[in-house]
Amino acid sequence: MKNLQIVLNAILAKNIFEYMLIDRDFRILSSSSGIKKYLDKEPSSGDDVLEYFPEFVGSEEEIKQIFIKRYCLYSLESVYKNEYYVNITIEYCTEDTAIVLIHNITAVTLSNQRLLQYSNESSILNSTLQKVVDNQNALLFVVNSQSDKIEFVNRKFMDYFNVEHINDVEHMELNLYHKFDKALSGYDELFDHAENKEILIKVGIDTFIMKATLVEATHKLFTMTKITELSKGLQLDPLTGIYKKEYLDEIIKKLLINRQKFSLVILDLDDFKKINDTYGHLIGDQVLKEFVQIIKQNIRKNDFFARWGGEEFMLLLEDGRLEESKNRVECLRKIVDSHLFETIGHLTSSFGLAYTTDEDDIDSIIRRADKALYEAKANGKNQVIFKG
Repeated sequence: MKNLQIVLNAILAKNIFEYMLIDRDFRILSSSSGIKKYLDKEPSSGDDVLEYFPEFVGSEEEIKQIFIKRYCLYSLESVYKNEYYVNITIEYCTEDTAIVLIHNITAVTLSNQRLLQYSNESSILNSTLQKVVDNQNALLFVVNSQSDKIEFVNRKFMDYFNVEHINDVEHMELNLYHKFDKALSGYDELFDHAENKEILIKVGIDTFIMKATLVEATHKLFTMTKITELSKGLQLDPLTGIYKKEYLDEIIKKLLINRQKFSLVILDLDDFKKINDTYGHLIGDQVLKEFVQIIKQNIRKNDFFARWGGEEFMLLLEDGRLEESKNRVECLRKIVDSHLFETIGHLTSSFGLAYTTDEDDIDSIIRRADKALYEAKANGKNQVIFKG
């Protein structure tokens, strides 16, 4: 940021931990007495841990790896539990036991994350301050009130919005306020909503606590602290742990209302019916879950992945040009083609891709992507077809 150096106010908090011991079947063995303040009821030995932590739903296989690989960790940041904000970590304890650590970060999360103007006298100091800002759990960005453009962001912000370098932010004309679940005309209006108080805003599927602070006469600081909110059976497909089509539909509608460009992909496994007929539905379910993991591991954090039904899935690629989307989808196809499934071996997949037009509504773009998938199947499968 020109002629402006940012310094974080000191944020201090005590390290307060509670714990819970669980077995391989996700049954509670024991817990610390203070853990009940984060839960709706006091846990008992033998209870299913998912009843108390629905945030784990969809990640059961990842958590099970802790028992196998020992040094694996599973963690969630800034989870809102019973009026507290906590970090949750699951670690290996014994070959049959894992420990769930609950770290109370409420004091940090709710403290004022203010920035002070400082003289730019030392490049070493500037570098140090950048590291301090980058290490914050919140997404930080500063807006120039005169230009109404973002001039400074931290690393957390760049990672979340898929920005490669801080210098790219201004050139991208990232009108962030269009991504929120509020009708806003600019950052000044956003500042009026959030100045010196906390508001909840949504970006796609994620919920954030936002606060705005005046840094100096011409610059405004915004902080966004993510809240993890996974609800059992409401947003997630029970088999695969990814989002249901209905939830992705809402994301698509909002993007279309805001006239944001994106690619929509409908994909499935080729000849999946033969798998169910030959091996049975239990094996079929295992194949679907393995397929989902392959896709999840090779898409970005801000891409949206949902199950449409059966073996068909939907993938929304945001903030990407058409050619870039084509290349990324082709890369996914090749990854599946080169993968050997644990129970079946080699399988292929087909992809139908559509890119938004100014005339699109949700039905038209889904129809084009679905038609593209149909052509991919008809033309021999294991390919990507685009429908403009």
